[in-house]
Amino acid sequence: MIKNIKDLRYRVLGVVVICVLQFSCQNKTNSDTENSSIDYVTETVGDVDFGKTKMSDYTPEIRENMNQLYEDKFGLFVHFGPYAQLAGEWEGKPGAAEWIMRRSFIPVTEYEKEAASKFKPEKFNAKEWVDIAENAGMKFIVLTAKHHDGFAMYKSKHPYNLYDFAGFNRDIFKELAEECKERDMKLGFYYSQDQDWHEKGGAGNDWDFDSVIKPADEFDAYFREKAVMQIKELTTNYDDIFMVWFDTPFQITDTQSQLMMDTVKENQPGALVNARLGNGYGHFDVSIDNGTTPSVSKATWLPDLKVPWQTHESVTKNGWGYTNRGAELDRSDDYSDFIYSLCRIIGNGGVYLLNVAPRPDGTIPESQVNSINAIGDWLKVNGEAIYGADPSPLKFPPYAITSKPGKVYLHVQDLKDNQVELKGVLSKVNKAYVLADFSKRALDFNQKDETINVTIPNELKQPRVTVVVLEIADEEAKVIDETLQQKTDGRIALPVSKCEFSIRRISYDYDKQVTHRWGENVKQGLIWTVNVKEPGTFKIISEDSGNDGFTYTLSTSDDSVILNSKGVIGTLTKKEQEGHIKIEKAGVHKLTVYPKVPASKATKGSYEFKGLELIPIEK
Repeated sequence: MIKNIKDLRYRVLGVVVICVLQFSCQNKTNSDTENSSIDYVTETVGDVDFGKTKMSDYTPEIRENMNQLYEDKFGLFVHFGPYAQLAGEWEGKPGAAEWIMRRSFIPVTEYEKEAASKFKPEKFNAKEWVDIAENAGMKFIVLTAKHHDGFAMYKSKHPYNLYDFAGFNRDIFKELAEECKERDMKLGFYYSQDQDWHEKGGAGNDWDFDSVIKPADEFDAYFREKAVMQIKELTTNYDDIFMVWFDTPFQITDTQSQLMMDTVKENQPGALVNARLGNGYGHFDVSIDNGTTPSVSKATWLPDLKVPWQTHESVTKNGWGYTNRGAELDRSDDYSDFIYSLCRIIGNGGVYLLNVAPRPDGTIPESQVNSINAIGDWLKVNGEAIYGADPSPLKFPPYAITSKPGKVYLHVQDLKDNQVELKGVLSKVNKAYVLADFSKRALDFNQKDETINVTIPNELKQPRVTVVVLEIADEEAKVIDETLQQKTDGRIALPVSKCEFSIRRISYDYDKQVTHRWGENVKQGLIWTVNVKEPGTFKIISEDSGNDGFTYTLSTSDDSVILNSKGVIGTLTKKEQEGHIKIEKAGVHKLTVYPKVPASKATKGSYEFKGLELIPIEK
């Protein structure tokens, strides 16, 4: 019998996490698939995913670094650890990258022998790493200090570390910290505070130990004796730290999250903490891996501080860490997409963290360097539209748009018929020119009401992404009212392309205009703002890819109804729902949908949601 609510909570979390990790293992048998790059835990702990950190914790030191993060926009993520030694292979079979210990069920003793003890990055060169980041236009570096395998990449008092256990008599974190300080490159570190597959009390390892979720006392002992102590080391031994990037919370408690926040603050008053610490704590929100959004998000901004959300991607395939098959690939065909990802993320209010995976010897493959250098070359010409830029003035931009006082920047990846069109900006345009054109030659443009058309001569088209600058009469662009309007026949369209996300742990497919990984978490709300002129009762048409086991709740201010994602899995279809929904008064309303039964418990990765349509029922 379960003795109390706390025990129940841990048991429920245990089931959820086991399901998630088992799914990860089952789906990784073919490690050459794109899915093998995913490392996440879908469920989170606490009432909120972000926002529990008190306003008073945004101290002058934190504000200074937050302003710097908003200015910098672009950083280097580095996944480096003993998993690189295995290069994505175990016992002659393809395996995962940084998750290979978990997904190949490698015993601690075997991982120690074949990965950790052999890992000696003799060719690591801090100057080369900082050179690479600088050339790419990156302003900060985040290096894995301890990933889920539990191995510390620095000289820790805990013996399972690069210096003592592997016998590598250099502290590469110290070398990198010193180089970064000399070069004015800001440094942060990644730390897996919850999962630790090496420790009996750490979460995640159920092949050496009893379970994924550990008894509360065992986990607390691990947390305080290893995790907290190592955070104290990292925040005291390496000079100024710009950021602490935590990951995959699912067992950490509210008290433990606060303890970690306090530990960082005590030693590094200016260090930013991301929201993956857990329980809603952290200074800035973080999306799922490769997270995108259909709308500009300023939800994390404070009244007097612009707080960006952050997402991350890797120039490798098949994982974030090094594998032979995923880290040496020529990605030249994807250079434009990497650049446009940066533009889109900044345009929607985010910060971009782009990952590289060094070889076991500490060198970063040339193919990866070439990928980020392509972005750096573009930024040398177009950086004005990125660094320190504000998001698009339109909440639902048709493509990547950034802004600064008196200017709007249109980032165009595929220029058709030499024309760029923008609808929705009402401010008078005084001049248009291509940012890459240092002469600022005026372009021909036509502005009528809310529509602006600009002509780009062939000779000014850029090879990857062309940035068109609109100099406007207003400091901040005036735009149309983007509130969704009820149609004249009474219908209300609720497309995902016109929604806002309640949390960052969800993504959006721009090509298909559908959700990506929506339904995994009951907090993943989709929000529409609608002007209702003819209230009443409506029947509901949903459009999705089908999943009989997944239910979600549609709510208005007056009513709610549970909907079922019935239909054929994998086939995007429209279907009429059984329930009806009421809107009793005319005016502007917030309509929301929230998952009720997480989609991950029925199917995984295949569910796509395009939106709803409300059709009035004739009286």
